[in-house]
Amino acid sequence: MKKWIIGVLLAVLVVAGVAGIFLKGTTTERVYSTKDVQVDVKIPRFFELAYEKDTERSVENTKDVIHTYSVKRLGKKIGSYELTERTLGNGSKFLFERLTNDARLGVSLETVYHFGDSVKIVENSWNPRKVKHPHHDTFGTDPTVNPFGKLSIDGNANVTEAIVGYSFTSKELVKAYDVGESRIRELDKEVQDVKVTDDGFTRGAKAGGHQIAESWVLLADSPLFETADEEQDYIEFALENQFSQLNWITMDGPYTKLPFSIDPGTKMGYGRVIGRMEDDVALEWYGKSESLFFETMVLNSRVNLLNYINEFDGTRWPTEYTSAWLNNAYGIKAPYVDTRYNEYVAFFLDETEKKLDDEVDESKLYVPVYADYLLSRIEKGETIEAGEGFMIVDYFDEDPKTDIPHASLNHELGGLKILLTAYRETENAKYLDAAKSVMKGIEGFGADKGGWIRDNGDLWYQARPDGTFSGDDYPQLTLVDLVETQSLLEEMGMERNAFFDELIDAKIGYLEDQGEELIEKVTKHLKQG
Repeated sequence: MKKWIIGVLLAVLVVAGVAGIFLKGTTTERVYSTKDVQVDVKIPRFFELAYEKDTERSVENTKDVIHTYSVKRLGKKIGSYELTERTLGNGSKFLFERLTNDARLGVSLETVYHFGDSVKIVENSWNPRKVKHPHHDTFGTDPTVNPFGKLSIDGNANVTEAIVGYSFTSKELVKAYDVGESRIRELDKEVQDVKVTDDGFTRGAKAGGHQIAESWVLLADSPLFETADEEQDYIEFALENQFSQLNWITMDGPYTKLPFSIDPGTKMGYGRVIGRMEDDVALEWYGKSESLFFETMVLNSRVNLLNYINEFDGTRWPTEYTSAWLNNAYGIKAPYVDTRYNEYVAFFLDETEKKLDDEVDESKLYVPVYADYLLSRIEKGETIEAGEGFMIVDYFDEDPKTDIPHASLNHELGGLKILLTAYRETENAKYLDAAKSVMKGIEGFGADKGGWIRDNGDLWYQARPDGTFSGDDYPQLTLVDLVETQSLLEEMGMERNAFFDELIDAKIGYLEDQGEELIEKVTKHLKQG
């Protein structure tokens, strides 16, 4: 072998040996410290965490303090590390971590949590067994699992329990359009390396080139569940209902599995889904048991939704990723408003405001806020004219060139409930006038062709801008909207809508012919009527 080749090989071996020694060393930076909790970050020696700033943001009675550090490699900034302390109104705290790598080469770190020198920690796994994750035709498979579990901490005066989440590594995918852009996360891996120590726990974070690593922990000063059985019931529920459980939680809201039909396209797409940011699951459990965990998750859901609407002028909750089928059908691109999701969120915020506050602040109610947004779209002509009224279309984006989409009956009834409720709460006639026009629009569309009732007794799903009906109705979702709308009219001292009763009778008759039983949400309103 030539001498110069041998020399090169020796040099490479020497460099590799030195690098190996170099890689094994770590430095430690304390990034968070209170009398109850200290957080250290261990990072490879040739990296550095350099403190940049603290920033604060507040919404309602919740405060976020964001501690930001630069991540440097050999003195050059390659990304950032953020630890956000969120203190909720009930005293519970979240600590959110985010490692953002802007460089081509990867970076890893380890976070060490300390709860005190003389504490005793008992862990309860939230993954006591492996479960088969179901494959969904629309969403595929969500491989994420429950959070690591709960730590009971004896000997700490103010942090007695903690829920520890795993770390999630992803890449942000962004597609820009002439108007707007679509943003999603592509999940790379869920890093499941939490280790409980004598005084806390450790957790790794790995961000490859141009990736983001995120994790979280919930800290509480009292028991999160009323009983051990209740906690176990919830663990079992979460294991068997992975599409209901929130695993990947961040300071900006939870990221959950998206359908395959998204742009940019990926089978491992995750996003901030408006219908999942609104944590109905936690609210339902809270209705059965006012345990601190469920209350905390509901409060955190409120914070996420209020922060999100503030990103969009305080008027709406747009979807920030593009639906491929909406784009193909109408040219609708992100950010766009899904009227059904926005209706649900507005009602969720107002319901939780009334449930959690002893004295309701009328200025904090969001049904009138969203109702005003609907009125603004009516003024822009984003409606389908029908008879003496109109119907509000299902989706709005920011591009004036976008085609007018359809108006489905369930979305229409949802918007109608928003307008009627806004009138009940404010007594402003503008909401009632719009509601009456929507009712006339539903009654008038296709009336000369048989209206919404199909030959088999079922209902049509949607009204199209060309004046035709299409699509199969949901099994009972629209029926729920119909009976709820009628109940709302009666509660307000108004007459039931005669046409809606025709639709209800037709739908119930169809379901009876199919041998289907009515769900509780329907029967309770029929009994009231």
